[in-house]
Amino acid sequence: MNKYLLVSLSIAILLIFGYTLLHDSLNFPSFDDYEATLNFIKQFYFENQSLSGRLEALFSKHNEHQILISKIASATYFAIFKEINFAHLVIFQNIFLLGFFGIIISLFKNEKQLYPQVFLVITAFLFSFSFWQVSFYYWAGIQHYTVFFFSFLSLIVLDKTQKAASFDFFLAILLALFAVFSFGNGFLVLLMGVFLLFVQKKYPMLITWLIISCILIFITFFAQKQINQTPHGILNIEWMARLLFTFLGSFLYINPPSGHYFNIVICMIAGATILIGWIFLFFSGYAFKKPLLYSLLSLPVLTGIIISISRFETKAAGGVAPRYMFFTAVIPIMLLLILLDLKIIKTNFLQYLTIAVVLLWGLSFYSNSLALRSTNTEIALTVQKWKSDNNTRLIYYMDPERYSAIMQWAVSHHVVNNPVYKASREEAFK
Repeated sequence: MNKYLLVSLSIAILLIFGYTLLHDSLNFPSFDDYEATLNFIKQFYFENQSLSGRLEALFSKHNEHQILISKIASATYFAIFKEINFAHLVIFQNIFLLGFFGIIISLFKNEKQLYPQVFLVITAFLFSFSFWQVSFYYWAGIQHYTVFFFSFLSLIVLDKTQKAASFDFFLAILLALFAVFSFGNGFLVLLMGVFLLFVQKKYPMLITWLIISCILIFITFFAQKQINQTPHGILNIEWMARLLFTFLGSFLYINPPSGHYFNIVICMIAGATILIGWIFLFFSGYAFKKPLLYSLLSLPVLTGIIISISRFETKAAGGVAPRYMFFTAVIPIMLLLILLDLKIIKTNFLQYLTIAVVLLWGLSFYSNSLALRSTNTEIALTVQKWKSDNNTRLIYYMDPERYSAIMQWAVSHHVVNNPVYKASREEAFK
């Protein structure tokens, strides 16, 4: 395929994503925004004046997750503008997606596997509309982007570091720290860092990394109170497996208007194949020959295992939830790099792969852009209805009293931009 055509298609995907970001990002809170952003602003700026109180608000968990970067971003925005604009925060969070895109491109370039076809494949997966809840809503986005942004950077820096007493090692630890406090799966960078240093026989660094990892894991799982934690029943292995297989293959899910279950079956088959391949790469010795690439692939795979354990009640349907699918978009990208490195995929095959991936992107864009606009309309109309009736459920599955009180407080204190909530349905998307 002509390289100019490939680059043009890549630019077109980026422009479509950017246009949607600017056009369809709403200045409305929804779902976790009420608790994780608006209530946090209330606690941080209005209820806690002491340093200890503000630190507690900053480092307290949301469900089982640390979302420090999300809180810092919203607190900084409020400090500057004296209000919260969710559309602006959504645009800010996608800077991390661009940064992650740059990391992946650099990784392929360093491995001498960056071709125009590969560039298009990376663009199509990372700017897919499959994970529209992550891309276009603050509550689902910034944590996912930041945790992989900092995790990948940390492992890449760690891979190149030679001495424990060096700036690079300090930087790798700092980046890992940001990853841990970005989202619940951030601790995985600590485990993969142990594997990487062990394989590379960097034992002085390994000892230091292990000590720091133990401290951070203790803080993550034992030293902090978890709020809003949902109780879980007894683990069902079958449900867990169905979720895991579907999750690992969910980059093939296009959210079709019909044939939903057939699409899930395809994802499950692909996911089971990927899990077997991931295990094979370890026992075949590739993980020890290229520990960095294997570690980076392991991050989304292990994330899937965590999600399948913690959300097993959702069964296979939970594996295609748009709020998780950014993680799985990384899987085919890392697999492509590994398969190119192993010379299993030849460069002349890339043109056929590119056609398939672009088609996949187009189908996903069509169905998921409709889902995005439908959700935007629902959010806008729900807030409009709430203005007339404060008993309206702002989060449809939650008791209205708590979140209505948060919303009333945010409007009365001008934390949210009050004129937005007077907009008509047609104006809501402007």
